[in-house]
Amino acid sequence: MARPPKERRLFCIPNIKCFKPVDCEPSCMSGTNVLTYEEVEALRLVDLENYDFQEAADSMQVSAPTFCRILKSARFKVSQSIWFGRPFVISGGNYTILDPGKTCGKRCKMCWKKEIKECIKFKNNEMED
Repeated sequence: MARPPKERRLFCIPNIKCFKPVDCEPSCMSGTNVLTYEEVEALRLVDLENYDFQEAADSMQVSAPTFCRILKSARFKVSQSIWFGRPFVISGGNYTILDPGKTCGKRCKMCWKKEIKECIKFKNNEMED
């Protein structure tokens, strides 16, 4: 019996759930790609936030090879949608969402940034008093 998949940690859920080409006809909806939330998070961490693979894997609490597989799958689906003019939908996956005010306790880069911001806010409030 296989081990159940580990939940990936996400920072947030994207507001947009679907993309489709402007000139998409109803017949093109049959080839819709489905991106999971963890695939979108992998794209965000590497392509938007400029994390390296190990930092992004630590942030999602998965191994580096697992992270690379997630990212490869996401990039394939997005490329296929762009090249063939297919829409894609964001849904599903095996994930847990990080509470905005909490840190993971492992001192990852994302949590470290939050702690620094909180510390700066605290010091600024002390100076105002």
